[in-house]
Amino acid sequence: MSSIKIQLYTSKTLKNGEHPIMLRIIKDRRPKYVSMGISCSKELWDDTNNLPKRKHPLYKEIIMMLEKKRSDALKTVYAMETKDDGYSSEEVQKKIIKKKRSGSASVFNYFDETITRLKNTGRVGYAEVFTNTKNSLKTFRKNRDFLFTDITYSFLVHYEESFLERGVQLNSIFVFMRTFKTLINNAKKDEIVSESFNPFKDFSFSKYRRIKTKKRTISKDDIKKIEAKKLESGSSLLHSRNIFLFSYYCRGITFIDIANLKWSNIQNNRLIYTRKKTNELFNMAILEPAQKILKFYKSKNKDNGNPYIFPILNETHDTDSSKDNRIKKIITRTNKDLKAIAKLAEVNEHITTYVARHTYATVLKKSGISTSLISEMMGHDSEKTTQIYLDSFENSVLDEANKSIL
Repeated sequence: MSSIKIQLYTSKTLKNGEHPIMLRIIKDRRPKYVSMGISCSKELWDDTNNLPKRKHPLYKEIIMMLEKKRSDALKTVYAMETKDDGYSSEEVQKKIIKKKRSGSASVFNYFDETITRLKNTGRVGYAEVFTNTKNSLKTFRKNRDFLFTDITYSFLVHYEESFLERGVQLNSIFVFMRTFKTLINNAKKDEIVSESFNPFKDFSFSKYRRIKTKKRTISKDDIKKIEAKKLESGSSLLHSRNIFLFSYYCRGITFIDIANLKWSNIQNNRLIYTRKKTNELFNMAILEPAQKILKFYKSKNKDNGNPYIFPILNETHDTDSSKDNRIKKIITRTNKDLKAIAKLAEVNEHITTYVARHTYATVLKKSGISTSLISEMMGHDSEKTTQIYLDSFENSVLDEANKSIL
């Protein structure tokens, strides 16, 4: 009789400092291991019960996943025992891995595993992309689960057509299809499907690469009107305007990066931070209007001990999930405030936090800055291309170009 246990494999340490969670198969005192595809820190692991501790932020999700995997493994062992009692632990291991590679795994279950894994490594926003894609497939399938072996070129075409029939925007369809393809590629790495499994082989993404989304921008005069409008000190409108203007004057820094800025990111009148989305390092001189905003918050924050610059996050937001929820709440309020500010300042455009980013790029281009120095971000197929251009110049050159927006 084999025994199958869940174990934190502390003999191996991953890049994130955690250890992989394994299925430990023992037959005739010979142990073999099968990776569960997730990890946990030793501090959050209950050695007595061989499970994550209840204080683990993803306790319920991981428990459900582990129980499902252990149950599947036990079924495999039971099936082998009814045929032959002379099998080895190595044969059980191979059988489980072979079953994983056969593609006879639930797609929705693998989505759940992927989502849990992403949340477990702090990639909450990316986890939401997979959640939305899973939900789109549930709509397409009328909540009926399916296996990887069910995914064919025809399946993908019908999935795509279901979006078009409902009038979903091409940009959104592209995200769903791309995420689904990523899931399948990850399933290959996890040995759930064979390396040769490729239902996307003949599926063309070229139609999506031609999409040109009109980006909203405002003029430099509109920026000045927003800047000049008198707002009540300490009001929500004032904070929202500060966020908008700080983004404009700091190379279109995104809301999520503004929310995460700490006073430690300010060094010798320079803003130094790593962008969340691309992991790119930014190092820029802080223009005078942005310095005024920083001085305003420096005076407000001197007594409360909050390490964050803007009144978005504080030390109580100590998990990725709590930060993500808070940022979503505040960005909704900020965009609502910006709509009101535009009306007060007589700016005839619907403005959001991202308009500051688009406007920054457009104003630079209209000011005669060469595309080799600062490419118009909205004109590239991806933001990464823009960043490649920016990274090829010294900070001093970029700082001089940056002054063109004043």
